[in-house]
Amino acid sequence: MASKKKRVEDVAKDDEMSDQSDAEDMEEDTEIEIKEEIQVDFEARVPEGSDFHGIRTLLQQLFLKANINLSEMADIIISQGQVGSVVKQSYVPEEDEDDEEMAEDDPVLAVTSVINITDKKDMECVKQVRSMLIDQCQKCGGDPRFSKVLNDGGHHVGLLVSERYINIPPQLAVPMFESLLKEVEKCKNKKMKYDFAYYILVCKTYRQKGQKNSPLFYTNAEEEFLQEVSETSFQYSVQAERDTVVAGSWDAEDQFEAFRTVLLISADKLKQGVDKIKTELATR
Repeated sequence: MASKKKRVEDVAKDDEMSDQSDAEDMEEDTEIEIKEEIQVDFEARVPEGSDFHGIRTLLQQLFLKANINLSEMADIIISQGQVGSVVKQSYVPEEDEDDEEMAEDDPVLAVTSVINITDKKDMECVKQVRSMLIDQCQKCGGDPRFSKVLNDGGHHVGLLVSERYINIPPQLAVPMFESLLKEVEKCKNKKMKYDFAYYILVCKTYRQKGQKNSPLFYTNAEEEFLQEVSETSFQYSVQAERDTVVAGSWDAEDQFEAFRTVLLISADKLKQGVDKIKTELATR
């Protein structure tokens, strides 16, 4: 399958270097100004077996300490083949670089996919996700439509997986979502089990600690626009699981509380949401 590429051009950086002149040795160094434009190519492709650990790491970033078999979930994403993408940095390897070194230096930066949690309801990780979502919804007094949709075996529900490292630009989400929609449509035309009635998306969010009515911020900025087209949503705190606003650790742990916001999106509204993301991010 042909690779799908997205180029992101970093802002050029100006570095100024100057050396002290040594009068005794008659050595004179002039101030040097270096202007360098750095280009980074991101390559999106179908997930492969070598992406397992990278995909699992991104899933861990989303689900934290939840009792979910993330290894099995990563295997599902890889095995589907027909849908989903991973993003990695595209580069030409050195001649003396072996495959193991390439794997270590070529991490999965983002993953987008969808899992049919109706058709795969008997798989361990899917059972665990379904149970967690229903339990969290009930605990926080969320909309009972979540439980109804998840328990309705007559309609297929897709768990959207859209996760990336925080320093990857949100604009990358647009081609990944657009590709996913096209792939799902192709699978539907082949009578495969991707004819979803609803999608569920778990988003990383946070707000001012102790201020229940303060604005809710989305770590992945584009997901806010998907919330606008969702039928309903609920939030649950993951503060006890020591979530991060940025990769690594909280910069303002005392000020913000981490949540997971769960969106229920009608299948016929997802494209509208992706179009909104495309429009909004084009102005940023």
